[in-house]
Amino acid sequence: MNAAKQPNAESAPRGRCRSAECLITTLHHKGIPRGVILDAFRYIPRDCFVPDEQRPFAWEDRPLPIGDGQTVSQPYTVAYMFRLAGVGPGDRVLDVGTGSGYAAALLSYIVGTSKLVTTVEVRPELAAYAKRSLAAVGMSGITVTVGDAKRAKQVKPPFDTILVGAQAPEIPEVFIEYLAQDGRLVMPIESDGYAVMTCVHKTATGTEITRHDAFQFVPLV
Repeated sequence: MNAAKQPNAESAPRGRCRSAECLITTLHHKGIPRGVILDAFRYIPRDCFVPDEQRPFAWEDRPLPIGDGQTVSQPYTVAYMFRLAGVGPGDRVLDVGTGSGYAAALLSYIVGTSKLVTTVEVRPELAAYAKRSLAAVGMSGITVTVGDAKRAKQVKPPFDTILVGAQAPEIPEVFIEYLAQDGRLVMPIESDGYAVMTCVHKTATGTEITRHDAFQFVPLV
């Protein structure tokens, strides 16, 4: 995911967090409950997903550059999306917008195995970066695909959870088709200069759509 921070989110002061425990405390104070999501942030080393010069800042709750104008997402944004999606053990997950691979690694921990996670990135060089980072933390079993998630042949639905780390004017219908029954899609939808985090719940009778806080993301391509 390559999201910017939530416009109204209160970030930890720069230079403060130098450990996973500090980051977890920050996320908990912002409303992320104790449980498997925060455990994932404790277990997955964020410093393995950023360039060497950014490692001193890896535990701060803010986006960090990874090159070519891309970032590793703000941890709070990622945790917020996970919580909204209700992702949990055993879920089959599609992560659209691999970025550094950090979100995919967190998801692998949450669902219990890397084999349940597929992540798609349109930029080949970024997908290669993510593969190296994931291998470094022992999660090379995650399927990293290069291409458009709406068309990639390697994307094999159905998925219990779909997370899209880029904003769009509307929800792509194909993503709803990818969902298993009772599955959830979370993605930012453009609205008044920001992107409203939107959750789609696929039920036996149709879809339930709820809208939540405003964020800023890169456009979905």
